[in-house]
Amino acid sequence: MRTEREIDELRTEIRRLKRWLGAAGILGLAILATAAADRNGSFQEIEAERIRIVGPDGKLALAIGHAGGLPGPMMNGRQFPQEVSGGRTRAAGMIFFNDQGDEVGGLTYHGEPTGDGYTAVGHLSFDQWKQDQVVALQYQDDGTRRSAGLNIWDRSTTLDIMRLLELAEDRVEATSDAARDSIRREMQALAAEGEPGAHRVFLGSADRAATLLLRDTEGRPRLRIEVDSADVARIDFLDESGAVIHTLPPDGGP
Repeated sequence: MRTEREIDELRTEIRRLKRWLGAAGILGLAILATAAADRNGSFQEIEAERIRIVGPDGKLALAIGHAGGLPGPMMNGRQFPQEVSGGRTRAAGMIFFNDQGDEVGGLTYHGEPTGDGYTAVGHLSFDQWKQDQVVALQYQDDGTRRSAGLNIWDRSTTLDIMRLLELAEDRVEATSDAARDSIRREMQALAAEGEPGAHRVFLGSADRAATLLLRDTEGRPRLRIEVDSADVARIDFLDESGAVIHTLPPDGGP
């Protein structure tokens, strides 16, 4: 049987244990709070091959990746192969997505030496709703020909872009030239069914000529304002076939 003194000592130890457990709990909460704060903290450097930014609903909002690491085109919740989108297989950069999860543009870039020169591309674009790009800043250079400038397109509002992407995927996966040609013709027929879209404006420099080129609703050049590589300025008016019908100054004069 315990003495009164032993019982008092036991009570003291129990009180000490309770205080220790309370302190440990507070410390644990502090550690958890610090960890949570670190999730929103700042970093001097982050190294990653790919980064995906998602919204509260888990939908992709922004994808950042190395060369060949960007996602393929996405529309209506479906992702298509990289090969469907031109140089996506070699480009690094970032791709933008809207609240529906559709791809709506991006920033891509690529450059590498070739056999006797190089190839370099920089591209920033934004897409029309459920359609292709409508505005782009683009630089293209192969060491022989070079252009850099602003491009603007009119796009159809009736073209079935989802079906066009599906056909593009089929063409990538086709195993014969005949199959690829058949799919290409189907893609052309599908594009012709929608209301016409066209490349309407280029403003920039092409092969050392500062140029403003305006096209009609069929994409045909109709007005060209240019200062060429010899520093000669001129304005050309063109007909539907692309022939110059009037030039200012006339006959190349002042």
